[in-house]
Amino acid sequence: MFPKFLIAFTIGIFAFSANGQPMRIGLFPNQKFTKIKFANATCNYFVIADTSFIGTLDHFSFCEISKGASGLMDVSFQGQKKTGIKQVKVIASMHEKSIEVSGLSPAMKAKAFEGDFEIKHIDGKLLIVNLVDLETYLEGVVESEAGTGQKLEYYKVQAIISRTFAMKALHKHAKDGFFLCNQVHCQAYLHKRNGGALIDTAVRQTKGQVMIQKDSTFAPTFFSANCGGQTCDPSHVWNESIPGLSSFKDTFCIYTKQANWVKQISLSEWKRFLVEKYRYPVDDSVSASLMFNWTTDSRPAFLFHPGYGIPMRDIREHFELKSAFFSVVSDGTTVTIKGRGYGHGVGLCQEGAMKMAKLNYDYNQILGYYFPSFALSLIASGSL
Repeated sequence: MFPKFLIAFTIGIFAFSANGQPMRIGLFPNQKFTKIKFANATCNYFVIADTSFIGTLDHFSFCEISKGASGLMDVSFQGQKKTGIKQVKVIASMHEKSIEVSGLSPAMKAKAFEGDFEIKHIDGKLLIVNLVDLETYLEGVVESEAGTGQKLEYYKVQAIISRTFAMKALHKHAKDGFFLCNQVHCQAYLHKRNGGALIDTAVRQTKGQVMIQKDSTFAPTFFSANCGGQTCDPSHVWNESIPGLSSFKDTFCIYTKQANWVKQISLSEWKRFLVEKYRYPVDDSVSASLMFNWTTDSRPAFLFHPGYGIPMRDIREHFELKSAFFSVVSDGTTVTIKGRGYGHGVGLCQEGAMKMAKLNYDYNQILGYYFPSFALSLIASGSL
C-alpha cells in the first residue's frame, strides 16, 4: 500500500543560507485599516515611534495607531498623542507572550499574536507586520489550518507540510514588506496557538523537518480540506504539471465530514452561464442532455462541450462551489450539483490524513501516502 522507502525513512541535513532573522508575517493585508489598537498584553510590550520610546504596554493599558497625513501615523498612549510618525514598533519583553491586535476602523475582533510588530502607513492604509520565529508561527498555522481535537501524528504531518510550504514560499510578499501573509493566500495564521499542548508537542518533535524533492529543493506540499476520494492533478487547477504531484484515489476521506456536498441553482441560471460564457448550444437536445444530466466517478478537467471542454474550475469559481469535483442533474426547473470534497484537491487531503492518524498510521506513513516522490529532511537551525 505504501512506498517501501517509508519504512526506512531517513532524515538528511538540508542547509541553506542562514542569518537567524525572524519570519515577517503581514497581518490581514487585505484589510484597509486606518486605525488599530494593541491591548491585553501578557507581558510588558515597549512602544517605539521612530526612535522615540513612547511607553510600556501591560495587561491594563492600550495603544492606538491611526493613519496620518502624507504617509505618516499618529500614536495615542495613556492620553497623549504623538503625530508625524513613520514607523511604530511594538516589542515584547519576553518570549512566548502575546498581545491582542484589533481593528478600530474598519472594525475587526481582537486577535492575539506572539512576537514583535512593525506598523507603517503604506498606500493609504496601515500595514501590520508580525515578527515571530518560524516554530512559533507554525503553532498558529497548524491550529488555524487543522483546528483542535486531532491526533498527535496528524499535527506532526501538518507541521511538516506547513513548514515546507513556508520555506518554499518565503519572500512571496517581499515587494509588500513582509515574507508571507497570514491569510489562505499563503497559509492561514489567524492568531497564536490557543489550543492544547498537543500542537506544541507536534511542532517541537518535528522541529526543522521539511519535505524535499530529488534535487534537494523544497517540495510543493499543497494541501486542501478534502479531496473527495481522488486527489487532483495540478494541471487541472493551475494549468501546469508539478513534478511529484499527480491524481490518485484516496479511500481514507470518502466518509469524512466534507466528503460530499449539494448545491441547487435554477435551470435558467445554469443555461445563462453556459450560453454567455461558452456559447453552449443549450437548445440542441443532444448537447443539452449532456449538460443537464452529467455524472462522473473520477476527477475530469473539463465538462463536455461540443467544440471544447469547459474547465471544471471555472464552473466552481462562478457558482462558488466547494470543489471542482461534481456531477450535474436537472429536474427541468432546478439544476442540482452533487459535489465531492472541499478545496482544490491537490496534494495532501487533510481529512484523509486525519483519518489515517486515527487508524494509527504514523506521520512518516501519512506523508509517504500523499507525497511518495518526496523525502524528509532537516533545515539548519535559524535558517531564514
